Parts: sequence; C-alpha cells; structure tokens
Amino acid sequence: MLNLLIMVFSIGLALLMNGSSSEPYRQIAFLILTLPLLITLTIRLTQPFFLRIWMASVAIMIALLAWLLLQSSPLPVDWFNHSVWYSLDQVRISVQPTLSVAPSATRAAIPSLILPILVFLAIFVLCQERREAVFAWKALASIGLLLAGLSVLLELFFPQTQFFSSFEVGRGSFNGIFVNRNTTAAFLALVSFATSGWLMLPRPVARREWPEKNGLAAFGWARTILSVMLFLLVISLILTRSRAGVSLALLCLTLAFAAASYFWSGAHIPKRKSPFRGLGRAVRLLLVFAAGGGIFVLFGDPVMSRMGMGTSDGRLCAWYAAWKMFSERPILGLGFGTFADAFPQYRDPDCLGQSGAWTRAHNSHLEFLAGMGLVGVVASLCLLFTIISILVRGIRTRKTLRPIPVFALGALLFILLHSVVDFPLQIPGVALYFSALMGAGCAISSLTRYPERRSSTLS
Repeated sequence: MLNLLIMVFSIGLALLMNGSSSEPYRQIAFLILTLPLLITLTIRLTQPFFLRIWMASVAIMIALLAWLLLQSSPLPVDWFNHSVWYSLDQVRISVQPTLSVAPSATRAAIPSLILPILVFLAIFVLCQERREAVFAWKALASIGLLLAGLSVLLELFFPQTQFFSSFEVGRGSFNGIFVNRNTTAAFLALVSFATSGWLMLPRPVARREWPEKNGLAAFGWARTILSVMLFLLVISLILTRSRAGVSLALLCLTLAFAAASYFWSGAHIPKRKSPFRGLGRAVRLLLVFAAGGGIFVLFGDPVMSRMGMGTSDGRLCAWYAAWKMFSERPILGLGFGTFADAFPQYRDPDCLGQSGAWTRAHNSHLEFLAGMGLVGVVASLCLLFTIISILVRGIRTRKTLRPIPVFALGALLFILLHSVVDFPLQIPGVALYFSALMGAGCAISSLTRYPERRSSTLS
C-alpha cells in the first residue's frame, strides 16, 4: 500500500507541475518516480497470468527501447541512414549518419516513451490482490479530484497566479493547473472516467440494517458525494471550451455508462433499495443516453459557441506535413521526438504562412508514425492490443468489479480519439496518469477468483 501511495503521489506531483511539460519540471517528475519504480522491482508476482502479461509488456518495451537506440546510433550500413547527413558531408562537415535526423532529440525523448510503460507495469505488479487493485483505482481518482479542486480554487480566487509556468491561470477559458485548454480537458476527462468507475462499484450492504435506510441514505452518502463531484468535473470540463476534448469525453463517458448499465444486474442489491433494478436494459440505456445528451444541451453552450468557428489554426496543414514525413520513410521513420527538427523542411508556406513555430503535429498518431516508422508502430500496436484484450477479458469475467474495466476501456477510447486532433499523451503528467489508470484497470481485469500459489517471482 505504501509504495502505491508513493507512486500515486509522484504522478500527482508530475501533474501539479503543469503536467511536467517543460524543464526542469519534467526532469524533477521523472527523478521522483525513480524510487517507487525501483521498489517495485522487489515485488513478487503471485499469479501466472500476471507473469505472462508482465513478460509480454517488458518484451515490447525492450523492443521499443532498442529501436530508439538504433535510430539514434551510427550504423555501419550507410544506405539505411537519413539522406540529410550526406548533404552535410558534401560541404565537408564531419558527421556520423544515423536513422534519426536529430539523434540527440531522439535520445532525449526516450524517458517520455519508456516511463509511462514502466508506470503501467509498476501499478500492474502492485495490484495483484483485489484490495490493492481497487485501492489504486480509488487513489488515482482521489488525486485527480484533488487537483481538479485545486484548479477550481485557482480559477476562482487566484486567476492572476503563475502556477509552474509563465502564463496566468485565469486567461480565457478554464485552464486550472495547466496552461492549455485541451490538456486540461484531457486531464479532467481521465479523472471523470476514474471517478465514474469508483461511483459504479457496488456499495457493501450489511446483512442486517437497523433502522432501514431510505432516500439518499439508502443510495449511500459516499456515492452521493461522488455523484456531485462527477457532475462538477463534467461542468469544469465543459468550461475548458475544448471542442474535441469536451465532445469526445462526453461521448466516451456516455458510452461507458451505457456499457456499465447494460452489464449491470443489481443482483447484489436488495430489490427494495434499488428502484432501477426492475428496469430493462433498453430503458436503462435510453436513460443514460438521455442524461448524456441533456447535460451537453443544458450546459454545453461554452463549447457549442465555438463549434461554428472554422479550423484556422493550421492543423490540417500540419497533418499533411506529418503525413509527408511518414511517406518519405514509412519503414524506418525520421526518428522519435524529431518532429520540431524535421517539420521546417516539410512546411508549406502557402498553407501555414512563414511565422510561428510548430513543435507538435497536433495529431499524436501521425507524429508517432513519422518519427517511429512502421517498425516502432508494430511494437506499439502489440502493447495496445494487449491492453485492450485484458480489459475486454475483465468485462467478460468480472462481476462486481466490472465497472472498472468498462471505464478503463472508455478512457482508452477517449485518449485514442483525442490524440487524432491533439497531443494529450505528449504531456508527461497526463501520460503517466493515463498509464497508471490502465495499469490498475488491467490488474483488476486480470484478478483470479482463487489466487495461485506464490511460486513465480520478479526480481
């Protein structure tokens, strides 16, 4: 439990420091995570299924690390190296050609790719028992709620504060502890999924309750408070005015609630305490979709007011440039983390103009393709499919804990869709929080009803 708390606290610090998106906060966050990650190496694996998943994930991580090192190291075979190095050689500049157009940038980007995988593995290893796994999910939801509450306090009472950045908190839309509305929307959405999974967990019911509880007491005061917090989270999310972030979050959150209500039987709750137990699945689904649509219609004016605005920020032009990068070297890529270095060569001045610097493509999938090439993408897809298969297994096999894999899968869907138009996982703090949620969700999905003998070890 202690190591879990240290891990969650470290992730919270990474989020607190503006998502650790800039120096020196990125290095501080990565350094703080080192201790709980090292402690995790001493944890024993008690279940064979956990060991198989751990070994597969580690193999994928090693493959990605080896590919990044290969991209950033001089190779004896010249025809694989990027042609930019030979143009320098022609003007008599001594260089060591590599696959990457900027090997130093590729090496510097290694922690941002490997650490989230390590956090996923650490949380997964620490949650081999039901109590620890549920505690980890609730702890992640709690730290997210605390940071969301801090964001609200900063916006309401200290809007002129520069919070771990050179920008004021209260500039324009709801930004909170971040300086970008889209990053704030991504974070609040992930916290909403974590809180929703906690909310949908069954409340322990005593065999005998005297006197019999009615109204909110029967629903549960803790569940009532969580419901209020979730509602406030959604309102704060809408106030970010992030068109893609809000729309995709509400869509995926509604789908997750629909899936949870579809699988929910309520068999563990006495009939007199649940007015929804007798409702059919179709009615429950209709109520969920009506609630999701009603919230957006009633409170979504800040977002809908921006829906009619054209996309004038040049993202389509940047996407086209990123696609050209990938098309030039589809197998080997230009080097992970080199988008800012390579982009000027592919920039279309007629489309984007000649002012402004682009450090990200605002499409993490295209940027990842351009940097890693198909070699790196194949390894990443293996990890993605592993996580999806584990969560689907959890949805099929879990009973009372089924809401966790449902909302974890919803969070994964949201991140994949949001990454099409933005870069949530390129913010280290958000990436670490998301990885921890996936680790807890996969651990809960992998729990066995009867633990195996403690024979397999990890050291």
